[in-house]
Amino acid sequence: MNSFKSAVRPGALRRAGLHAALGLMLATSAGAAVAASAGASVARMGSISISQDELEQMLRSLPPSARQQLKGDHAAVERWLADRLASEALLREAQSKKWADQPQVKSQIDAAVREITGRSYLASVSQPPADYPSDADLRAAYEQNKGNFNVPAVYHVAQIYLAAPQSDSNAVAKARTQAQALAAQARSGDFAALAQSQSQDRNSAANGGDVGTLPLEQLLPEVRTAVSTMKPGQVSDPVQSPTGFHIVKLIDSKPAHTATFDEVKPRLQQLLRQQRQQQLAQAYLQGLAKQGSYTIDNAAVDAALSKGN
Repeated sequence: MNSFKSAVRPGALRRAGLHAALGLMLATSAGAAVAASAGASVARMGSISISQDELEQMLRSLPPSARQQLKGDHAAVERWLADRLASEALLREAQSKKWADQPQVKSQIDAAVREITGRSYLASVSQPPADYPSDADLRAAYEQNKGNFNVPAVYHVAQIYLAAPQSDSNAVAKARTQAQALAAQARSGDFAALAQSQSQDRNSAANGGDVGTLPLEQLLPEVRTAVSTMKPGQVSDPVQSPTGFHIVKLIDSKPAHTATFDEVKPRLQQLLRQQRQQQLAQAYLQGLAKQGSYTIDNAAVDAALSKGN
């Protein structure tokens, strides 16, 4: 299956991102009372089960893009369910052997509890006011950082793809002839229908060849020149890449521009609140230090540092 996008292989990155998100779901949900979950069971291993309600809750915690990918990737869901069951089985085995009572494990648990307790309390006492930042604050930050809000030109493209590895001269010759005929048909006919019936890139073919809206650098190097010189509605001559031929249609394009205030406002608001919280947290810690009376034994500090070398 071909990727129309560049050699960074965004398809692979999307799959890796999806697996990472599933891994995060697994890590954050490990130890839940799986067998006690409400709803119909969707997976079971002995006395351990995962309910439909739990699965739905976990899916809701994923980014929308990852949820959409899962709809067409049942294998990834099955792998996650298997890992989830195994993780719960591992936890139960550890609990049955009272592993948490082991001195070394207990000290690690105590340290983690102390860290989480302190970190969560500091977060609670350093929350910025609900009305921060104001609209004036946001607009001032936008104007000061306007040069960082450049949005590259993007191109909404579709393709018809024919596989033909460059190492196979017979396949290349056959695909080139077929691609030239399809390009001629696409210019006077229904591009989407041709893509659905003829394109060998299954993902984009299912969407009438639609690859999406992308900046130029995310397209295959071989098709960038063609796309950047086309007008909306135009269909390119066949473009050869190392894996085959691409017949590209430019559906629409948007020139490079500076993002508007409204476009960056949500992210800018989040960043300013994070910065203010960091400032408030630091000030709170400094205030606690000033209130207390403490001494530092520099000789002991130096001795500890020398042992660490």
